[in-house]
Amino acid sequence: MPSLITHHIFGEDAAQRLPEGLIDGEEELLAFLLANEGPDPFFVCFSTIPARVAACRHLARDMHDGHVTKAFKDIRSSVGRLPVEDEGIGRAFALGLLGHYMLDRTAHPLIYSQQYALLEQPELSDASHEIHAIIESDIDSWILWEKRHATVLEHHPASDLMRTARIDRVGGTVFSQVAFAVFDLNVGPEEYGAAVSDYQWVYRRIEPAGSAKTRLIGTVERLARPHSMAESFAHRVTKSDECVSANLERRKWTNPFTGERSHASFADLFEEALGAYPQIAEAFVRADWERFDAAVGGLNYDGRPM
Repeated sequence: MPSLITHHIFGEDAAQRLPEGLIDGEEELLAFLLANEGPDPFFVCFSTIPARVAACRHLARDMHDGHVTKAFKDIRSSVGRLPVEDEGIGRAFALGLLGHYMLDRTAHPLIYSQQYALLEQPELSDASHEIHAIIESDIDSWILWEKRHATVLEHHPASDLMRTARIDRVGGTVFSQVAFAVFDLNVGPEEYGAAVSDYQWVYRRIEPAGSAKTRLIGTVERLARPHSMAESFAHRVTKSDECVSANLERRKWTNPFTGERSHASFADLFEEALGAYPQIAEAFVRADWERFDAAVGGLNYDGRPM
């Protein structure tokens, strides 16, 4: 990721930077905002048979790992094959998926640099996924307060996954086709909507961090594994402008994938991704794949050179 709330807020801000009329009406905006969550809902799907769960999670991992330009070429082709009445929803959904990629690839190096530093502590060496989730949920809570002056008590994370049956159908079609054509995976069109519902189900039960029910879920989890993912995902209630995970003091850090040194905060990276988004979105809409590939710059969703 970054996590659910941050992607939603990025989508709200990115929508304001697109040409007027490109996203038309409430349903297209909902499609755009939901798609800003990218393939992340597939990571947490559980309410289907194990083979389908495995294929969905495989798709999420593979999309993050590589074939970015190839995948978006296929996504654009898939939208072009939709029924005429669904084309607007499909276009908005595809543009939202692009927003997810842009924020991920820009911000992830900062998140991974912190994660890898913490993993050097012996007692945390087996908590890679949990540390990643804690950093991102910490940034989620901070950015919700910083940009919307709200906490997860007023703005429940599950509310960021609103959609219609048509959005589920169109999004499911797009993901199913890219899964087969680019990643050689069999993910049915119905799996996307089910994964989003699972994502909502999880967040409705783990919020907020530190609550009695979240601690209970964490206790049960730790009967089977060393650390709790539920407690790692849950968002703290904060009304503070401070956030260590966001590097607001602009301390020096090193991109773990390129070795590049930086003082950028998460706020800086958020604005960088937001500023770059309209140009890559235009290249996508115009099918200018040379310009699009140049904007991708050979980086996957982690910001890692492919």
